[in-house]
Formats: sequence, C-alpha cells, structure tokens
Amino acid sequence: MLKIDRKRLKLIFDAMRSKSIMVIGDLMLDEYIWGKVERISPEAPVPVVEVASELFKLGGAGNVANNLLSLGTRVTINAVRGNDRHGRILQDTLEEMGIPFESVFTDPKRVTTVKTRIIAHTQQVARIDKESKVLIPEAMLRKIVSSFRHALKDIDALIISDYGKGVVSRKLLAQVVPLARGSGIPVCVDPKERNFHHYHKVNVITPNMKELSFGSGIKIEDYTDLVRAARKVRAMLDCDMVLVTRGEHGMSLFGGDGDPTDIPTTAKAVYDVTGAGDTVIACFTLALAAGATPEEAAIVANVAAGLVVAEVGAASVSWERLYAVCREEIGG
Repeated sequence: MLKIDRKRLKLIFDAMRSKSIMVIGDLMLDEYIWGKVERISPEAPVPVVEVASELFKLGGAGNVANNLLSLGTRVTINAVRGNDRHGRILQDTLEEMGIPFESVFTDPKRVTTVKTRIIAHTQQVARIDKESKVLIPEAMLRKIVSSFRHALKDIDALIISDYGKGVVSRKLLAQVVPLARGSGIPVCVDPKERNFHHYHKVNVITPNMKELSFGSGIKIEDYTDLVRAARKVRAMLDCDMVLVTRGEHGMSLFGGDGDPTDIPTTAKAVYDVTGAGDTVIACFTLALAAGATPEEAAIVANVAAGLVVAEVGAASVSWERLYAVCREEIGG
C-alpha cells in the first residue's frame, strides 16, 4: 500500500477547504423510484411496481459537483438544462444544495437529461433515459465560454465532465482548455468516446479501461497492453498525465517517461460502481489543486472511490470521513 506522511496528508486536506473548482459538462438528474412487486401485469409479462417513494439526485456533472461539495470546496457548474419540469427540479436541487446556478443556462429547445431507475425490493427493475445527444447550439456554447472566461480569476481548477450529451465538443475544448492553461488553471477530464481525440493538452484525463481501449485503438488483454495504450493516448493528446481507473485492480497513473504508478484498490466491498468515476475526478482534481503531487492525489482519490462503491447509487464521501479513512489506511 502506498503511503502519504500524516503531516503532509493534513496539509493537503486542510487546503482543500479553501479551493474553488468549476465543472463544465453534461448536467443531469437521477430519479429513483422505489416500490414493491406483488403481482405480474395482466397486460404483459412484466412486474407491477407499487411506488412507495421517489427521490431526485444530481447526476453527471452534477454528481461531480456534489462530490466536490461533500469534500468542503466551493463549486460552480457551467452547463445547460432544458426549460421543462425536470430542468426546474434540477435548478431547485442546486439551490437547495447551495451550488450557484447562474452559469447553468436554459435552452428552450432541449430536454433535461433524466435517468429514471425503478427499484423494487433492492433490485433494479428498469431504467428509463430521457435525453438529447445533439450538440448544444452556438449561442449556448458562447455563453459557457464567456462564463468560464469571467470565472478564471476565481477558480483553482477546471473539471470537464463529459457524458456525451452535447455540452462538451471539439469547439468548446478548443476554447476553454487554452484559456485555463494560459491562466495556470489545471484541466482534468473525465472522458467519453465521442470526444476522446479532442482532449488536447489537458493536464490529466481519467479513462476507464473501455475508454482507454477505444481512445488508443488497442485491445487491452493484459498489463503490457494497458501500458502501451496509456502511453499512446498520452502522446496522442499531448497531455501531462493519464490516470486509468481499473475497477477491482485500482488505478494506474502515467506521467513523464518513467514507470506508471499502480495503486491497488482499497474497496472492502463493491455494491454499485455508479458514479465512481465522478468521485475519482472530483477528488483527484481537488487534491491536486490543494498542493498534492499527482501520485498523492491519485492515492487519495483511490481511497475515495473505494468508499463510494460500497454505497448503492451515485454516492459521495464527506471530507471528515475521507480524511479519517486516509489517516488510517494510507497515513504514514
């Protein structure tokens, strides 16, 4: 197990609370409908779910923001929503959580992305997705870039949370990445296949194994393939680092020309990996902004990921809990 000196760990965690992070990306709403099943429908061979409760949570870029908020930092979301019922619920949720929504712009021609999960007796019965994957119009793109430009002096890092729903594009990346890098603002990207080849000159990209295989064009069957694929992506994108999330095998950080840093998972149990990538990008970016080295940031993010996969649904971890677990498990 890789360790971080306890005094060093305290410095990093204390600094987290003074940072401000902007998230640009695909903002969505996760809807959970819980109920019970006692009969099969007479209309079709499907279960009848009697609804007991409903819950809305932030998803996509919103879940990244929620993770950052839980870790004690200031967070701003730069995104687009529809002018519909779910868009209003989304904005109300942001307001209740204390997340500024001035840079969440309303597109009257767009539907708000909603993922509805129907759960009966702890078992997911169905998922219903309502979304648009069409690129946002030029007017929305200009608003996002302008909002980001005005926020540059007030933020410590930028996260691009790309879920392939149309906010992130080659045009957007070509404008915001140079603006950030020119101002000394680190740019960290949680990628999707659609834009993989456009994340040029970012600080770090955090693909999972499937995304890495797609981006590199290499079928990954063993560790040698993993190393070859990560190095190819890093060279192709001219980025500083590639942090590969590897599920039960933990993470591997590629930076520089030396050997990768392999970080074994700390997860005690895995119930749901939903949103684990959001936790990784949020925690890694915040730790980096707080003065951690890339290796230290990856170690802390790995611990955070191990905690959230033990929860059902997209979860987050509090600053207090993460610090306590890090002191116990990786504090040297």
